[in-house]
Amino acid sequence: MEAANLLRAHARIQQTEAGNTARPGKKPAKDEIIEVDLHAHALLDCTNGLSATEIKDYQMKVFREKMNEHLRDKGRRIVFIHGNGDGVLRKAILTELKYSYKTCRHQDASFQQYGFGATMVTIG
Repeated sequence: MEAANLLRAHARIQQTEAGNTARPGKKPAKDEIIEVDLHAHALLDCTNGLSATEIKDYQMKVFREKMNEHLRDKGRRIVFIHGNGDGVLRKAILTELKYSYKTCRHQDASFQQYGFGATMVTIG
């Protein structure tokens, strides 16, 4: 099976909206922080047959989708949980923010909550 089809077949985007007790599908309040877990095991049912590059490309696709979904929500804060590992995904996210989302600010997310493995983006 082609890698893109495999991704579609096994993909399940899991996102948690911190503190959001609203019904699913309803947008969280503007002051609530949205958490997006970009770990491969949280996004995909199965990674068998996928290269590291294909997994990272899918993680970046999810990152872009979430950014574009909230691009008009000025002041919205989104925490992207990428883990610490080798830093490949974190570096890709920071590069994407620098060149494609210039109006957005970013910083390391709370160390107490996420350790070194998350980046908080504020939509600008």
